[in-house]
Amino acid sequence: MAAAVKTHAPTLWRTCKWAYGDSSDLVCGDKILHSSQGVRQGDPFGPLFFSITLRPTLNALSQSLGPSTQALAYLDDIYLFSNDSQVLSKTTQFLADKQHIIKLNEKKCKLISFDEIRQDGFKMLGTMVGGKEKRAEFLEGRIRKEMAKVGKLKDLPHQHALLLLCFCIQQNLRHLQRSLRSDDLVDLWERLDTMLWEEVKRMRMRQREDTVEEEALGRSLTKLPARLGGLGLLSFKDVAPLAYRSAAEASDTLLDNLGLLSSPEEPPTPVPQRTRCAELWESQQEAILRNLGDTERKRLTENASRLGRSWLSVIPYLQPLRLSNVEIASGLHDRTLVGSSIPVCRFCGSDSPLGHDELCRARNPWTQRRHNAINRVIYQHLKQIQGATVEIEPHTLSGQRRNDLRVRGSSALAFTDYDLKVYSLGDRDARSTVTPCAPNGKLADFCLDRCVNWLDKVGQVVSKNAPKVTGGVFKPIILSTGGLMSRSTADEWKDWRDAMPVGGFEKMEKRIGVELVKARARTLVL
Repeated sequence: MAAAVKTHAPTLWRTCKWAYGDSSDLVCGDKILHSSQGVRQGDPFGPLFFSITLRPTLNALSQSLGPSTQALAYLDDIYLFSNDSQVLSKTTQFLADKQHIIKLNEKKCKLISFDEIRQDGFKMLGTMVGGKEKRAEFLEGRIRKEMAKVGKLKDLPHQHALLLLCFCIQQNLRHLQRSLRSDDLVDLWERLDTMLWEEVKRMRMRQREDTVEEEALGRSLTKLPARLGGLGLLSFKDVAPLAYRSAAEASDTLLDNLGLLSSPEEPPTPVPQRTRCAELWESQQEAILRNLGDTERKRLTENASRLGRSWLSVIPYLQPLRLSNVEIASGLHDRTLVGSSIPVCRFCGSDSPLGHDELCRARNPWTQRRHNAINRVIYQHLKQIQGATVEIEPHTLSGQRRNDLRVRGSSALAFTDYDLKVYSLGDRDARSTVTPCAPNGKLADFCLDRCVNWLDKVGQVVSKNAPKVTGGVFKPIILSTGGLMSRSTADEWKDWRDAMPVGGFEKMEKRIGVELVKARARTLVL
C-alpha cells in the first residue's frame, strides 16, 4: 500500500500513513480486536486505498492475460472483459502467490457470458445491464420501494413530508438516470413522476378537483427547478434521456483516452448533464410564461426569487421556522399558480382568482403583522454584526414619524436608517408583464425587469418622502409580498451578507421567507 500510494497518489501519503501506520482497534461486541491486515471496514477512504494498492497488481494481471482481456475497476469493484472462457481460472492461478496483496474470495467471483447478460440481466455497480424485461423488472422494484416510502409521508406534518419528498425520496433514484438504459422504460419514469405529483396534490389540500388546464400547469410547475419558480421535483421522464446521453459521452471519452475504444473516430466532446438540463428547463419556463396572464407571471417571478423559494429548504428545528399544514398548502397553491377553491369570494362577492386573497378589501390583510414580523427578524440579525448598535423604530426629526431600524456604532453599516415596505405586485399601480409586443430577449428576464423596475420606482418615492434623520443616511427596504426586492435593496442585502457572521444571513433569509408564506396563508381560503 505504501509503495502504491507514494507512486500513484503522493498527496494522500500522509493520510494513508496516519490511517494504516499502526494497528487499528476494532470494537466487536464487548471485545476489542487489533487489526493490522487489510483495509479498515467502514473507512470512507477504504475503497480508494484498496484500488490504489491493487493498481500495480491489476496492471500485471492485464499483461498476463493478454490483449484479449481488459480489466476495469471502480474502487473495489473489479470486472474482467475477455473472449477467453478460462479467464477466471487463469486469474485465480495468477493471484495464488500474491496472498500478501489480495486474497481472492472465489464465492464472490462469477463468470458470465454476454449472451447470459442479454437474457438474464446482470446487476453491477448498483444498476442493471441486460434486456428490456430484466431492466424493467429492476426499475419497477426500485420504484415500488420509493412508492412505499411516499405512502408513509401521510403520517408526518406536511413541512417534514415536503422536505423528505424534495431532498430525499426524489433523489434516491437519480443515479439510475445516468447508469440505467431506460429509453424503452419511459412509462415507468412517468409513473414515478405521477406519484410525486399526487403527493404534492395531497399536501396542497385543495377542496375541489383541478381543471384540465390547472392539472397540466401544476405538473409543469412541479417539475421546474425552484430557482425558476417551480417546486423542484424534477421530472424523471424528462431528465433520464439527457442524463444517460451525457454519461455515455463522458464514458466514451474516458475509454478513448485509455485506448479501449475500437472506433477510429474520436468521440465528440461530452456535454455535461447540467448544461442539457438547463436548456430544457429554460425552454419549459419560457413556454409556461407565454401561456400565463399578468398575475400568474408575477407570482412565478416572485417564486423564483431567493426569498420566495427559501421556505422550501427550511428545516423546522425552531418554532419560528415551523409551518403548519395550512401554511404549506398555501405555499403549494402559490407554487402551482392556483387560487382559492371557492370561485366567488365569500367576503366581497367578487370572483376569486389567483391573487385576489391579498387584494380583497373586505378581508383583514394582516399587513402590519407581516411588516412587524419581518422587521423583528431583520433587527435580530443586524444585532449580530460586530460593532453594530441597532435600534428599532427610532424617532426622526419629522414630528411623530419613525423609521423601522437605525444602525449606529463602528460597523460598516453605521449611520444608516432603514424603513421596511412590503408591496403586492398585484397593486393597480404595478407595471403589467403582458405587452402587445413580445420582448426580444427571454420572457422570464422581461417579467423580472418589469416587476423590479416598479419596486425601484416605489423605493424612490419612499426615499423622497422619508423623514429627516440626524447623523446618518436613509435607505428603504422594498420587498414584494412574494419575496422579490428592488435593486437598491438587493445591493444593501449584499452588504448585510458580508457584515453578518457565518450562517447568520442565510438564517435571516429563511425566516423572512417563512414569514411571507405565513402572511399569505392568513388570507387564503383553501
